Amino acid sequence: MLALRLLWRNWRSGEVKILAGALLLAVAVVSAIGVFTERLERSLIKESSSFLGADRIVRSSHPIDPDWFAAADEQQVRRAQSILFSSMVFSGDNMHLASVKAVTPGYPLAGTLEISRVPFAVDAADVFVAPGVPAPGEAWVDSRLLPLLDVGIGDTVEVGEKTLTVSHVVIREPDRGDGFSLFGARLMMNAADLDATDVIQPGSRVRYHWLLAGDETRLEGFIRWLEPRLTEHQRIVDLDSAQRGLSTTLNTGRRFLMLAGVVGVLLAGVAIAIAAQRFAGRHVDQVALMKSLGASAWRIRRLYAGQLLLLAIIASLAGLLVGDMVQRLVASALAAVFPVSLGAAPLSAYGVGAITGLVCALFFALPPLWHLPVVPPLKILRREMEVGAVRAWSQGALGLCAVVLLVWLYSGDTRLTAAVVLGLGAVICLAALAAWRLVHAGRYVGMRAGSIWRLALANLQRRRGQSVVQILVFAIALMLLLTLATVRTSLIDEWQVQLPADTPNHFLVNVAPHEVEPIQQLMAAEGVSASFLFPMVRGRLTHINDALPTAQVQREAEVLRREANLSWTETLNPDNKITAGQWWPQWSAERGVGVSVEQEIAERLQLELGDRLRFSIGGLRLDATVASFRSLEWDSMRPNFYFLFSPGALDNYSPMYLTSVYLPPRKKLFVNDLLREFPTVVVVEMDKVIEQIRVIVAQVSRGVELVLWLVLAGGLFVLLAAVNASMDSRLQESGLLRALGSRRGLIMGSLWAEFSALGFFAGVLAVLGAEVLLFGLQTWVLNIPIQPHLLLWVLGPFGGAALVGALGVLSCQRVVTVAPAVVLREVG
Repeated sequence: MLALRLLWRNWRSGEVKILAGALLLAVAVVSAIGVFTERLERSLIKESSSFLGADRIVRSSHPIDPDWFAAADEQQVRRAQSILFSSMVFSGDNMHLASVKAVTPGYPLAGTLEISRVPFAVDAADVFVAPGVPAPGEAWVDSRLLPLLDVGIGDTVEVGEKTLTVSHVVIREPDRGDGFSLFGARLMMNAADLDATDVIQPGSRVRYHWLLAGDETRLEGFIRWLEPRLTEHQRIVDLDSAQRGLSTTLNTGRRFLMLAGVVGVLLAGVAIAIAAQRFAGRHVDQVALMKSLGASAWRIRRLYAGQLLLLAIIASLAGLLVGDMVQRLVASALAAVFPVSLGAAPLSAYGVGAITGLVCALFFALPPLWHLPVVPPLKILRREMEVGAVRAWSQGALGLCAVVLLVWLYSGDTRLTAAVVLGLGAVICLAALAAWRLVHAGRYVGMRAGSIWRLALANLQRRRGQSVVQILVFAIALMLLLTLATVRTSLIDEWQVQLPADTPNHFLVNVAPHEVEPIQQLMAAEGVSASFLFPMVRGRLTHINDALPTAQVQREAEVLRREANLSWTETLNPDNKITAGQWWPQWSAERGVGVSVEQEIAERLQLELGDRLRFSIGGLRLDATVASFRSLEWDSMRPNFYFLFSPGALDNYSPMYLTSVYLPPRKKLFVNDLLREFPTVVVVEMDKVIEQIRVIVAQVSRGVELVLWLVLAGGLFVLLAAVNASMDSRLQESGLLRALGSRRGLIMGSLWAEFSALGFFAGVLAVLGAEVLLFGLQTWVLNIPIQPHLLLWVLGPFGGAALVGALGVLSCQRVVTVAPAVVLREVG
C-alpha cells in the first residue's frame, strides 16, 4: 500500500507524469503499429486469396471424393468446385476450341466475378458483380468468343450435346491465373449441365479444382486431416505455390510491416530510458531524505520497484486504449483515400503492446531507479554533492537484452532480430566514439564563431557527456526512421519495376514452324512487338552422368517427375543472367550439345559444370553437357525455361514455337484476327492476371506507406521526449542569462544553434548507421538489391539539424515569454 500511496503522491506532484507519459506513449505506439499492421496484413492476405478464388485449392486430375465434402462441412469450411477442360464450342458453322469452366454454386469463395451484357465493357456502369454462377442452361463467355463464333447476347452455343444460351460476358474472374484456364476463350457454365454435354469421357484431360475457404484455424485443421488422404494425382495449392512472384511481394511486405513494428519497439525503449533517467534525477532528494530517516536500501528499491510495476500496468492499459483509438482513427481516416478494407485484429496483437510496457519498464526504467539507494543521506543537506549514476555499460547491457527480447517477441524472426541487434550494437559503439570526437571538434569551431555559436558550442562542451548521450539518442531515432523510409522506397520501386506498363500480357503457343514468318509479318503490320519466338519441345530428364538420379534427388527436383519445356536461343533475355560457366559465343562446338540450366533446379539436381545430362524427347535420345547456370526472373512475364540448349540443338525434334507480346486494350481484337488466320495457335491471355497482380501489389504498397507514416509520427514523439530530457538545465541557464540582461535573440539563437548542431552531428551518425543496417536488411532479410543511398547523406545531417533545432526552439519558447524569476523558481 505504501508503494501505491507514494505513486499517488508522486503523481500529484507531477514527478511521475513524465515516466508515465513515456510508458503510455511506448505502449500506444507499439500497440497502434502492431494492431494496425496485423489488420492490414490479414486484409492483404485475404485480398491476395482472390488470386486463387479461395484460401486453398485442391487440384486433382480425378473427381473429388464426395466423403470429403461432409468432413469439410463438419469443420465449417466453405467449399465450391470448378471443373476445367478444353472443348470445341459450336454455333452454326463456326467453332472454337474454348477453355470451359463448370462451376458449382458458391463460386468464387474469395474475390469477385464481374460480368456484363456489353462485350469488351470498360465503363464501370456496364460492369457488375455476378450474383451467383450461371443458371442451368446458360453460359457466360469471354467477349472475344462472340466474334469468333459470330454470336451475341441471347444467342445459343453448343458444348458437346448441350445447347446453352449466352446471357452475359465474363469481364473478370478471380482465379484467372490458373495455368490450364488460360488457354482458349473462356466459357463458364453451371456444373449441373456438365453431364448433359457428354464431353468428359474416360481418358479426357480434366482438371478438378476444389475451392476451400474459412477461418484460418479451422482451415488449417482440415488441411492437416486432408493431406494424408491425397493421392499422387492431387495437391493442395496456396498463393505461395500458385504465384511465386506475387507471393514474394507479399512476404517482403510482411517483413516490412514486421520491421516497422520492431522500429516502434526500439523507439519506445529509447523514450522510456530517457524518461526514467529524468525521473531518477528528480528523486535523488527524496531518497536521501528516506535514508536519513533510516530506510534500508532494500526497502527503498522495493518501494520504487512496486511503484514502477503499478505504473507500468496502469500505463500499459491506458496505452492499449490510446493505441487502439489511434489505429482506428488512422484506418477510418484513410479508408476513403486507400481502398483497403481492414478486418479485426486478434487479441495477441494487443498482448505485444502490453508486454512491451512491462519489459521496457523492467529493463529501461528500473536500472536508474535501482541505483538510487547509493545516494548518501548527506545529500539532503548538501545539494551540490555529486551522486554517481548507474554505470552506462550495465544499463546498456540491460537495454540490449530488452531489445533482443522485444524484437524477437515481436517478429519471431531470428535473422531479423540478429540483423537489427548487431547493426544497432555496432552503430552505438561507433556513434559513441564519433559523437565524442565531434563534440570535441566543435570546441575549435566555437572559438572562431560569433557570439551565438560561441555560446551554443560552449554549452555543448560544458555538458559533454550529456551532449554525447543526446546525440546517440537522436542518431538512433533518426537512423531507424531513415532506414524505414529507405526500405519502403526500395520495396515500392522494386515492385513497380517487376510489372512495368509494357509487360507482355499475351502468350502465343503452339506456333508451327511454317507459321513463324507469317505471324511475325501480321504482328509487324499491326504494330505489335513480340519477344523472340522460342522453339520448344517437351522432354524428360532421365539420366545424370549416365546414371539414374538418386531417390533423394528425385524427391527434391520435381522436374524429374514430369516432362519439361526445352528450348534454345542465341541471345539471353534481359531477365536471364549467367551465374557460372559459358554462354554460346564462348562454347566450343567440338564439345557437342551444350545446355544452360536454371540455378535453383541445378542445386536441387546437384549439378556441376561439365556434367552430362540425357533427355528423352518423344522416345528420342538427346545428350548434352552442362555449359552454364542461369538466374531467372520468373515474374517478368516472358518465356523462360529451366533448360536452354545451344543453337540448333532441337531442330531435328519437330519443335513448335512460342512467344509473348504486349497488347494494349485498344488492340485486344488483334487476338481474334490472329486466331481466324491461324486457328491452331493457342493464345494465353495474361492481361487479366497482370491487372489482378497490380491491384494486389498496389494495396501492399499503400499499406507500407500507411505504416511508415504511423512510425514516423511515433519517432517525432520520441525526438521531442529526447529534447525535453535536458530542458531543466537549459531553462535554468536561459533564465539566468535573461536575468543578467541578455537579449531574447541571443538566447533563442544560441538554443537554435545548439540543438541544430546536435541534430547535425546525430544526422551524420544516423546515415552511417542506416547504411550499415540497410546492408544487413537488404542482404539477409528482405532480399532486395543493394544500392547506394546518396540522398540520405543530404537528408540525414541537414534534416536532423532542421528537425531537432525546430523541436528545441519550440520546447524552449517559454523561456523568453515568461519572467526569468518564474522560470528559475519552477526549475529550482
